[in-house]
Amino acid sequence: MMKKYFLLFFFFILAGSATLSAQSDTDHQDTIGVKDNFALNDAVSMYPNPVENYLTIRSNSPITKVEVYSLLGDLVKNVKTNFSQIDLRNLNSGIYMIKIYSNQFFVTKKLIKK
Repeated sequence: MMKKYFLLFFFFILAGSATLSAQSDTDHQDTIGVKDNFALNDAVSMYPNPVENYLTIRSNSPITKVEVYSLLGDLVKNVKTNFSQIDLRNLNSGIYMIKIYSNQFFVTKKLIKK
């Protein structure tokens, strides 16, 4: 129960920030890894945001997986193929966090569903 409240607090802080940062899946992070994370953040774009039905994701790096989380931290959608057109019609209106994975790195972005 406490984990969900912590995740909710974390997502509110992340959603309110003006800058979105990329994060690493590994515990070990060196200077090169940090540069790769920010490069991935710049290399990934998603539109339209706010989204009504389908979300399009474009990336210079190969995408391996996309996960959509509610603000309570629940995984609501896990996409492993067809990243160019993600069907979000079954999601309720609201704010979500989307994690876009590329090899060992991922980037987290805010997603608004109409």
